[in-house]
Amino acid sequence: AEFDILAMSAADYPDLPNPGADRTLCIKAGTLRDMIEKTLYAVSQDDKKPAHTGELFAIEEDKLTVVALDGYRLAIVERPITAVKDIRIIVPSKTMTEVSHLLANDDEEDVHISANRRYVVFTTAGYTIMSRLIEGEFLNYRNVIPAGSRTKDFISTIERASLIITERLKNPLRISFTEGKVVVRCQTNLGRVVDEFSAACEGDEVEIGFNNRYLLDALRNARTEQVRMEISGPLSPVKVLPVEGNDFLYLVLPVRFKND
Repeated sequence: AEFDILAMSAADYPDLPNPGADRTLCIKAGTLRDMIEKTLYAVSQDDKKPAHTGELFAIEEDKLTVVALDGYRLAIVERPITAVKDIRIIVPSKTMTEVSHLLANDDEEDVHISANRRYVVFTTAGYTIMSRLIEGEFLNYRNVIPAGSRTKDFISTIERASLIITERLKNPLRISFTEGKVVVRCQTNLGRVVDEFSAACEGDEVEIGFNNRYLLDALRNARTEQVRMEISGPLSPVKVLPVEGNDFLYLVLPVRFKND
């Protein structure tokens, strides 16, 4: 079968092409949609690394891990499932967008996923989506997740600082984590912003540079009232996590200041 993505009604087209994909796992529509929405923002747009223009589906006997990264941030979501076999596949981001759009409003609808080394098939609510997989090696993301310790929460402060940042004036945010508060600073030709909020911080004081958009993407897609951030040092990747549990893990790379 020569196709990149096929999305159609199985009832209307009973003789759909069969890419030979084996039934791999079953997952609830709401769970899969949530996993896609929490990670898709971090998929790379750079065709020079084709493997990173899709999402990694690391399927294990009792767990599904969906991973997206673009060299500046990393998004990981894990959920318990029951799978027939272990397999790692890279699904194109366009396919994941189509799957998310076609998932039923009923979060309890079953989604059957079948996969081999070349194709993946998603079947739900009378619809079937078949797609080629992306070939290549996906980054060993576990090796780039640092150990660390520190916590806090925010979004509106970064949004206010972002008002003076443009495509031409891409100065980083200077964010200081200190006892009892977080201070956000930014200066461009349009002005200077200094803002702060109270936060529970542990460990030594540290100042880190961030791309405002990358940090906002992680905080907004967390969709929680508060987040926990784990910091190893001013130039180490920063982990963004839920305050409790392991619903997601986002990684944001810091920006080196020009005078460092």
